Amino acid sequence: MSPYTVQYTPRADRDLEKLPPEIAHAVVHSIHAMKEDPYRFIKKMKSSSSAHPIYSLRVKKDIRVLLSIHDDVVIIHVLEIEHRKRSYRDF
Repeated sequence: MSPYTVQYTPRADRDLEKLPPEIAHAVVHSIHAMKEDPYRFIKKMKSSSSAHPIYSLRVKKDIRVLLSIHDDVVIIHVLEIEHRKRSYRDF
């Protein structure tokens, strides 16, 4: 299987710009490291629907990347990047 393509929402881009450079680099590295086998690194959020599940990727203890994975088109869609205290409010 070919590696997944990563797409960032405008909100995820803004969230990434707000982070300190060393943390932003760690986030991007973690996201791109999961392109071959994304389900190995993530946890499904309990509140997400089964039709469109949302997953959480833990980075640097306190940072969470919320994403969705579309297997039919081989895309990882990054929704937002937040501190864990704020990351689960919208989902």
